[in-house]
Amino acid sequence: MRISVLIVFSVVSSVLAGCGGGGEGSDRVKVYPVSGNVTMFGSPLGGATVSFAPQERQPTATGITDDQGNFKLMTYEFGDGAAAGKYKILISKAVVAASGSSGGGGEHAEDNVAHDASGGSSTTQNMVPPQYSSSTETPLMEEVKADGENHFKLEIK
Repeated sequence: MRISVLIVFSVVSSVLAGCGGGGEGSDRVKVYPVSGNVTMFGSPLGGATVSFAPQERQPTATGITDDQGNFKLMTYEFGDGAAAGKYKILISKAVVAASGSSGGGGEHAEDNVAHDASGGSSTTQNMVPPQYSSSTETPLMEEVKADGENHFKLEIK
């Protein structure tokens, strides 16, 4: 699971790194507004990263859900949307929690462990089932269209 979370964060980082510059005359593809809602087991999933991983030659688009699970995608600028085409959808939600002194490896042996300045440690866990963070295993796929509404209801089961 740690590898899948790292892949999602790498994708988001590379998208954000490519957001600067590129005014008129750049190689930007046309994007269309994309919004949606993410639920997990029937409840809104807030604070999750939603990544639309391209299945064609379009750029990756990402967004973050609000407390109600709503998101807007960005490719170049906040909320601009995504290019037309088919995408696999990756969803992750990393939560950092301080480790107790109970010992034990916990339920997830793959979790990241970090140590703070006071000598304590914390773990990072993806709160979403691992298949939703994997581009090879995610069951979520959608198509962004150049015409019509691009609003997607994504449900994690």
